[in-house]
Amino acid sequence: MSNNRPIRRLFPILLLNLTGFAIAIPVLPALAYAVGGSAVDVGLLYAVQSLGQFLMAPVWGKFSDRIGRKPILLATFFAAACMELITAFVGSLGLLYVTRFIVGLCAGNVATASALIADGTDRDTRSKGMAVIGISFGIGFTLGPAIGAAVGVIAEPGVAGILGAGMPFAAAALVNLIALGLGIFLLVEPTDSASERQKNRLRTQPVSVWRQLKKRPVFLLCLLFFLYTVSLTVLEGTFFIYMEAIYGYDIVEVGIIFAAMGLLMAAFHGAVGPLSRRLGDRRMTLLGVVILGAGLVVAPLYPALWFLLTALGVATFGRAIVHPGILSMMSAQHTNHSDTGQLLGMLTSASSLGRIFGPAAGGMIFAFIAPQAPFYFAGGLLLLTALLWWILWNPTPPSPSA
Repeated sequence: MSNNRPIRRLFPILLLNLTGFAIAIPVLPALAYAVGGSAVDVGLLYAVQSLGQFLMAPVWGKFSDRIGRKPILLATFFAAACMELITAFVGSLGLLYVTRFIVGLCAGNVATASALIADGTDRDTRSKGMAVIGISFGIGFTLGPAIGAAVGVIAEPGVAGILGAGMPFAAAALVNLIALGLGIFLLVEPTDSASERQKNRLRTQPVSVWRQLKKRPVFLLCLLFFLYTVSLTVLEGTFFIYMEAIYGYDIVEVGIIFAAMGLLMAAFHGAVGPLSRRLGDRRMTLLGVVILGAGLVVAPLYPALWFLLTALGVATFGRAIVHPGILSMMSAQHTNHSDTGQLLGMLTSASSLGRIFGPAAGGMIFAFIAPQAPFYFAGGLLLLTALLWWILWNPTPPSPSA
């Protein structure tokens, strides 16, 4: 199998899988409320979903060493489709917790996708292959909310079931079934033995997490990405219930706002190259964190909707330049090219941990303090992170191989 073929074959399949997963981001709160949940439940539902993903990622990777990458990926696509369809019909809060946790378990298949890329690439092309996963996340988490909003237009608001708040999850099931169909025909199982598959998978992971974290720049980048993710998911888990409580918006309007911010962020990505060349990755990342934090702090200060959306638009620009800056700085920390996948995997782990804590914290802050409090918490945490980042970041000189 050629170096590029597994990447080309995997990309559309992984993109569909992540798009289906991301459909739930703006619409899950509406379903939680429809089955009797509260703001705290909304945050916990996001958290248990991310917890399942975090826990199962290494398990799917190990299973794929034994029985192959393709069977594991196809099985998780099918299981995710089934769980999304069950979610569409769910009528109780307890069952909703169960289905979202299992969907999170299925989403842990990204580790298997990484291993499949490692099977079909060498040390010189592995970094390019691993970038496919980041691109899939970026596009999938833009398309997913847009699909949720589009489907929500024809759903009956305020009720559970497939004709109401559950309808977008039926769409997510369909997207996963399409990924399953493409996977059956497009994915090619590498001919490696079980021991060779295990070696390839381990090459995409840190040989020793502690050894990597002892490097000051790596530790600070992981910490920055963790706090950044916590801040974003504090709002991600409470934005729907905030818009419903303050502006009376439902699943359709909130989904459209999510999709618009995704498209705006994609447009703002065009500024990353010029800013990086002019400011450098460190200053560009700092600027993005400050703009994002300031935008979130300011957003709820004035009740007019145009003011909120304007502030969120400014914050979206900050978000658009933070993520590429962090990835660029982390990839520059490698001592040889084979380390790049390992280091980016550590960022993924930091992000997964942030997605466990952020939504749960956001739901509790909303319920027990004030509807505007998640904005202030997220923005304040980002501004504090920017200050610590500026004080503590002291990058090491790039290595000759970099």
